[in-house]
Amino acid sequence: MMNLAAFYSLLFLSAHFHPLQMNEMTSYIPETTHSATLKPVQPILDWVELLLAQLAILKDVEFIVTVTLGALALLGNIVILIVTAHYKSIGIAEVYMVGLAVCDLSIGIFSSWRAIADRVYTWSTGVFRFCALTYWPVVGLEVAASTTASLIAMALSIDRCLALKFPIKHSELCSVHKAKMLALASGLLSVIIGLNYPVRLFVPDEGISYMNLIPTDRTSIGKYPFFSKLCRYVEFFFRFAIPLSAMIVANTWTMAIIRISDQFRKGIDKEARSAMKTPKCLTMTIGLVIIFIITQMPKAAFLFDQMIFYSEHRGTGLFETFVIVGNLMTRFNSIVNIIVYLTLNREFRRTLVKVLNVRKTPDIEISSHPTLSTTNGSEKQDVASRT
Repeated sequence: MMNLAAFYSLLFLSAHFHPLQMNEMTSYIPETTHSATLKPVQPILDWVELLLAQLAILKDVEFIVTVTLGALALLGNIVILIVTAHYKSIGIAEVYMVGLAVCDLSIGIFSSWRAIADRVYTWSTGVFRFCALTYWPVVGLEVAASTTASLIAMALSIDRCLALKFPIKHSELCSVHKAKMLALASGLLSVIIGLNYPVRLFVPDEGISYMNLIPTDRTSIGKYPFFSKLCRYVEFFFRFAIPLSAMIVANTWTMAIIRISDQFRKGIDKEARSAMKTPKCLTMTIGLVIIFIITQMPKAAFLFDQMIFYSEHRGTGLFETFVIVGNLMTRFNSIVNIIVYLTLNREFRRTLVKVLNVRKTPDIEISSHPTLSTTNGSEKQDVASRT
């Protein structure tokens, strides 16, 4: 709650900074013979140019970090998918692990392509047309992948909490098949939500853009403020409000149950303590949920501001910096899972070691097989010993 309060404080403070006219910095200033009329304008232009230069540096940093995180997300989540494919048994938690890995892999690919498209669309006419056709659909798919990850993380958090609180009912009502269907339904719902971006926005054939951003215009339906605001509300509630609220409640309840259980375990003997079983991947789930909440809060605050003020704060130096940091934090979340698995999941580490040793096993088996030279040598030694 303290972090969220700090974010909102930054949002409201940003309104007191002078707004940058991002798309009107080359606006016409009429010539005049009165020097007094130019004196108030020149300091404002210098301030605008200074802030634009600072934001351009931030955009360069965002590009480098985004591409780096995208490459790490691609590598890390491929490793997760390979390791989970070698598990002896797949449970409900593993189904959600695979779903999160697919979502984070998609986020890494789509966010990297968006950052690259902002840089390469001026290379040629063919590159521009390709970027124009794919830019906002890719943005929609990135939003869909992020929304799916939020819903799957919510389902994982609730599932582990129910498995801890009501183990018998959980085993009766929940199954791997239902978990797969829930993950698939979350993906389909998220794709529908993400489609609002290519429906509302498009890349025109001609346009002016600044700070390495591809030029964008609104479609005929995107010009309706009500429709744009409705899309923001739907994305905010399904991507942040509902999942984060459910995860906070389920995670708090889970930690309270664990604390009560630990106090109970201290009062029983070792034999009864060893017979008690705890749900699988419980500690790992708590770690994933906490990190997910922290990394998603800035982006949630940004969408909340968009819902209320409708881009009123866009163009201010502090707010644009906040937006860049929020975007990078959400993309950083796509590389966190493998770190958590390697740290807290013993089965994941053991399976990864087995996968890495697969190539060494055939070599050992081949070297142990008898060859023609070794067979002949052993026969000669047997004959010599008999004589």
